[in-house]
Amino acid sequence: MGDDRQSSTGRFRLWIDDACITACQCVLIDPELFGFDDDGVTVVLVDEVPGDKLPSASAAVDNCPIGAIHLDPTPHV
Repeated sequence: MGDDRQSSTGRFRLWIDDACITACQCVLIDPELFGFDDDGVTVVLVDEVPGDKLPSASAAVDNCPIGAIHLDPTPHV
């Protein structure tokens, strides 16, 4: 996907869908964005991706072996 997405607000949200197999690539790419809950399930640790973390968020999306990570522009509210 790269960093070519545009957002009218400049804000982005990460989320992981139910297809996640906990391959841990995202956690290895950026442990400040991804971690594990008490059950060992991979979770996103931030509500909104900080601007300086957009490259690693995009890398996590690109490197997820099953495409379970999504990076979406946050709508203007």
